[in-house]
Amino acid sequence: MIISAYNEEKIIAERLENLIEGGYSLEKFELIFIDDNSSDNTKKLAESKLADLGVNYRIFSNDSRKGTNRSYNFALGIAENNIVVTTDANKFFEKDALRVLISRLLSDDRIAAVCAETKPFAKSAKERTGGMESVYRGFYGRMCDWESANDSTYNFNGSLVAFKKDIIGSIKENKGADDANTAFEAIRKGYRAAYVMDAVIYEKIPPNIHKQYKQKVRRAKRLIEATLSNLDLLGEKRIFSRRFYPVRIMMYVTSPFLFLLGTVLFFISLFIFNAIAATLLLVLLLLFVYAKKSSFISSFIINQIYLLLGLLNIRKDMRTWESTSV
Repeated sequence: MIISAYNEEKIIAERLENLIEGGYSLEKFELIFIDDNSSDNTKKLAESKLADLGVNYRIFSNDSRKGTNRSYNFALGIAENNIVVTTDANKFFEKDALRVLISRLLSDDRIAAVCAETKPFAKSAKERTGGMESVYRGFYGRMCDWESANDSTYNFNGSLVAFKKDIIGSIKENKGADDANTAFEAIRKGYRAAYVMDAVIYEKIPPNIHKQYKQKVRRAKRLIEATLSNLDLLGEKRIFSRRFYPVRIMMYVTSPFLFLLGTVLFFISLFIFNAIAATLLLVLLLLFVYAKKSSFISSFIINQIYLLLGLLNIRKDMRTWESTSV
């Protein structure tokens, strides 16, 4: 198991204690912990907790910010086991989540990588930002599950991913998110990448909209980057390449631009025809999105905006991240 962490002192001890909930005895773990040049006590607290838990662990510190992709590749180079699990330092296993995930990975020789379903904690789901995320992830998870049942999905949740090292020996470092790149690597080598809804991991959603905004734009940018970096796979003769991948390109690249362009043109046209009606409709729409962030419509609109901002930031280096622990 590989964990990469940055400035997670508020939550790291609790997170490491949660490892036992995964459904595996800690004595079976080979845990590699990478501290990504934290400026707080993350490494010290992690080392103390791991020693108390009796886990077979190795802990390393990056001398500068590396990001998850490069940190994971370093850990892959020294990992001794073939089954590798990557998980975030600020997410929490539901009981037996890891056991369920690994069982799915080993159930079919054609599957090289799997990921878990990520949900907001119940408390987070009741808040504005968490409610919107809960609606989005519900739709997202069902679509990924359907793709996985028919072939593969690359829309992995980095919260908890497992894969076979003899097939996926490294992931792309310079472009794309570590989770999507892991799935793409499996697909590129002719294997399947599957989304496992029965394996659940929870996250605390930042109640602060500014923190969530930065997190969502970074995730959108890196997902789009991975999407655009593997276009050669469109030529493969498999369901993923002919159906699912083109739809995802439309969703992440074409749809945000067309949706927002269409919305702007609609309101401009309406304003020319009837300025009062256009203004009133715009105000009502904004009030609806603000008041009903947990609705599907509000979630869709806001995520279209995040995707567009991800596209606009496509050339920006976002390989490192800020802690969003709450």
